[in-house]
Amino acid sequence: MVEIYLLPLGCLLLNFLAFAACLRFLFSRQGLYWIIPLALTLFMSWPHALTLYQVASDSSTVSLPYTYLDLQPLMLSLLWYAMIVTFHFALKKTIRVNLYAEQVKKNLHEARYLQAGDDLERLRRDRRWHRHLANRAVPVRLDLYDGGWVDLFDEA
Repeated sequence: MVEIYLLPLGCLLLNFLAFAACLRFLFSRQGLYWIIPLALTLFMSWPHALTLYQVASDSSTVSLPYTYLDLQPLMLSLLWYAMIVTFHFALKKTIRVNLYAEQVKKNLHEARYLQAGDDLERLRRDRRWHRHLANRAVPVRLDLYDGGWVDLFDEA
């Protein structure tokens, strides 16, 4: 009984893996190349989903054992998944990333980050220094007021 579900489920699983791979590669640097394979994978998985639904709803229409013609969708799904993996590795080999430009960009961002940290630290030091200058100890200055004023203060 379980074997009637294996063929459509295997095809659908392979198509799902191909869809997940295309979706993952869609968000890579070569994402525009993966739009068409993603659409083709969706179109290929629709008949397999319908076949699985038909088997689940009416299992009497399935003939066992499977013949070679019944295994063609599985072979097609397997071939399509292998083509996606091969296409991914072929794209990685032919489209090289400009490493110099990437390193320059990375170094620029790092330099800006370090400069912002240095500016913040310098601002903190300046604030501390100005606070220190405002609150520093002042030597006592005698004879600032004349004796008459001091006597008036002492009597009160």
